Amino acid sequence: MKKKQVNEKPLEDIKYAASYIRVSTQDQLNGLSIEVQEKLCQRRAEEAGYKVSEVLDDGGISGHNDNRPGLHRLKELITTKKITAIVALSSERLFRNTRSHLDFMECVFTYGVHLLYVNGATPENNASSRMQDTVLASMNQFYRDQISDKVKGVLYEKAKMGYYPSRPPAGYMNVPNPDKNAERMAQKLVVPDPNTAPFIKEMFTLYATGNFNVYDLCDIMYEKGLRSRKDGKISPSRLHDMLRSRFYIGELVWGPISNIEGKHEPIIDEAAFNQVQMILTARNHHACRRRKYQWLLNGYLYCYKHDNRYTAEWHTIGNRRIAYYHCANKSGCGKYSEQVDLEAKVAEKFKDLEFSPAFIKEVIAEAKATFNEQRKGYDKKKQGLINQRTAFDRRRKVMEDKLFDGVIGDDDFKKNRAEVMAEIQRIEVKLSDLEKSREVRVDEAEQILRFTKNIYDAYQKASPDLKRHYLGFFWSRFEVSDKVIITSTPSLLFAELLKLKHAIFRRSETQKHKGLNRSNKVILGGLRLRMLNEVRTCI
Repeated sequence: MKKKQVNEKPLEDIKYAASYIRVSTQDQLNGLSIEVQEKLCQRRAEEAGYKVSEVLDDGGISGHNDNRPGLHRLKELITTKKITAIVALSSERLFRNTRSHLDFMECVFTYGVHLLYVNGATPENNASSRMQDTVLASMNQFYRDQISDKVKGVLYEKAKMGYYPSRPPAGYMNVPNPDKNAERMAQKLVVPDPNTAPFIKEMFTLYATGNFNVYDLCDIMYEKGLRSRKDGKISPSRLHDMLRSRFYIGELVWGPISNIEGKHEPIIDEAAFNQVQMILTARNHHACRRRKYQWLLNGYLYCYKHDNRYTAEWHTIGNRRIAYYHCANKSGCGKYSEQVDLEAKVAEKFKDLEFSPAFIKEVIAEAKATFNEQRKGYDKKKQGLINQRTAFDRRRKVMEDKLFDGVIGDDDFKKNRAEVMAEIQRIEVKLSDLEKSREVRVDEAEQILRFTKNIYDAYQKASPDLKRHYLGFFWSRFEVSDKVIITSTPSLLFAELLKLKHAIFRRSETQKHKGLNRSNKVILGGLRLRMLNEVRTCI
């Protein structure tokens, strides 16, 4: 907001006014409209016997936007009674928002300020004038809404054709279409950004391993060079949205338009994308969130005496900061339990858990069958890509022979060779992505085997997020008194495993799951299949 201040001292017999000028776009701002408005407002004020004390300029800001510096200053001048009149070219210079216009007029009438328009009559505080002013304000908003609808209509039509109508997400950029004869909707194309697209691929690849959460990934990708538009770290919520975005596999979503095949090139293959969605869904189901300080056992610890949920906090002792879990009861119920000690005691509970040999055998057989099926698919896709690459290699060799034999000219050779090399490069990228997705599946299979054979070892080696999954799979709650775990209540699922002797827990203080009975069993119509699905989800 530009503000011009008159240096003369105000005299009691001088009536002061503020001149308000505005244009909506930067293009108009670079023209003569602002200067013309200022001169016309100055002349209108002088004709009415007012001296302009300030010129308030909100150039380049929409009239629908109430958050304008010049408008804020204008309201301040009115309420502090430093002016008795406002001069503007017309009512739409002040507002293209009916509600805001009417609220502003109430303020003007309350403080007895005159509103002088260069083009239009001065509104009066009577029924007839108010009605006319309201109609005019509605027309001003209608004009703006009409333009907005036209613009949206064009954008929707562009999206329906598969062209992204705005600034693309990270990893892509807009470029002019080299085809000068392209239709109007295709004058700009979305293509992978060579600087940021590799970061997006790496982000998906890292998350697909299951070893990182979105908070870790924010830190990692920032260090690698992925930045927000303001050159800062991408927020966890934004990164989560990016991992969910189907734009990266070639689909386009724009408002109500979805599942449209985009004209842009995918950065992520669908197999890797689906792997990431599976992990995101599993983690969201278990509601694991990283806070400023991550409390692993939040939601699982209860006071044995008061049945209150434990809370956690940090204490400063000397130069050390120590984390504690404790009962939230006002009267207290014993000493605080150090975070490290109590989490170690919970970890010890996993030493007493094991699956029955028969159940382990079933899980391994299921995991092996799934892995073999995925491997067959991998081998088939890989062989298909190798065959394509071989065909293009043969085509390249034929062109080279034709060049030396003089069958084709140098220009045709260069053009055709560039096309073939581009296809070979595309196939190499797909082979690389395919190999990475295979490694992800091998890691998943290895985790399932570790989980079934040695639960404690799997828990100890797991990331904090994965530990939360393990806790939710096996336990419902732990009741603590004076730093000691008195009872451990298994989850509904694990309680059924214990009943059917698919799992064993050796400690006597374990409680039965409250309310557990045959009617609420989660038994798969064979229980085994449901259990195996839950195991894979936990992993």
